[in-house]
Amino acid sequence: MRALILVVMWSAACAAPSGGKGTLLLVGGGLDDDARPVYERLLAARTDATPCVVVATAATGPQDVEATDKSEALRAWQPGVAVEVVRRETSAEATVAVLARAASVFFTGGDQKRITARYRPDEQPGPEWHALQQLLARGGVLGGGSAGCAMMGERMLLGGRSEQALGIPAVDDGDEPVPLGPRLGPGMGFLPGVLTDSHFFERDRLGRLVAALGQGPDRLGLGVGEDAAVAVDVASRTVTGVTAAETLLVDATFARQVGRDWVGLRARLIGAGDVVPLAPLGAAPPAALPASPSIAHEVPIVEPGQNRQLASWRIFRQAVPGAGVLRLQFGGWSVLAQAEGPGLVGFELRVGDRR
Repeated sequence: MRALILVVMWSAACAAPSGGKGTLLLVGGGLDDDARPVYERLLAARTDATPCVVVATAATGPQDVEATDKSEALRAWQPGVAVEVVRRETSAEATVAVLARAASVFFTGGDQKRITARYRPDEQPGPEWHALQQLLARGGVLGGGSAGCAMMGERMLLGGRSEQALGIPAVDDGDEPVPLGPRLGPGMGFLPGVLTDSHFFERDRLGRLVAALGQGPDRLGLGVGEDAAVAVDVASRTVTGVTAAETLLVDATFARQVGRDWVGLRARLIGAGDVVPLAPLGAAPPAALPASPSIAHEVPIVEPGQNRQLASWRIFRQAVPGAGVLRLQFGGWSVLAQAEGPGLVGFELRVGDRR
């Protein structure tokens, strides 16, 4: 009887009228209650279903705290809005029924592996995953912050620092060797061909995104900073900046590894109102930088803290035509960047302490 009910609910959800393709809303983490553009996107979603917003807490440790926080934030922007919460423990039948009523869904932060374990175990999508796809098919919004952002692609980053992803030896708090190379696993598959990462600038995650893209098959990456959000139109595969805080689109189409270095990379920042196709940023490889280029400006770095300086954001913001080659030095690796034109930056990662 349980299986029969599940099949009936799944079939009903999949039979809902399709009004086109929906939107993926990627939030980099640290979503505050006053982030009006993000909440407006969730609340403005309209589908043929009864409009309600679903808060999905599968990734989060203290689920009740996050469920209350996000529900109250939504009601602050639209009093009386119907908000439903789907937890890790919510049955598949109940989840499918809730998703069939949803106009938008927001996955809270935590551990992205909990999301895939709950909704796409062993890369086997079940009825809940299909209900999420049907939400998109009828024009809904599927969003997520932090872990909810990181899970969007066919593959997802599971954690780790840029240093270890780039092959720089390190030890963890227990003095045990840390595995080298990017840590990747299956994602939720909502955004094929794109790797998504969160807390991007604040935690200096450019190195690990480049190393992961270098493994393929994904060659485009979206690094979303804290307080930042972008909306991806599923049908047209265009990304629109939602917030003033920016997101970095990284293009590794022509990337190659030379020794331990990564060359042939491009990027552009995406801020509020920018509309950019999810496609290669150039038709040919970017010009290679000389082995010892003349550095026009050393971008200073301040360790993350209350007054984060976001050096890995500033190097791309300052790389404008005429600025020359900029360098940002981390522990054991560096970024060299040079403008190719308005808004377009070619860059390389140099692994080692060379200056």
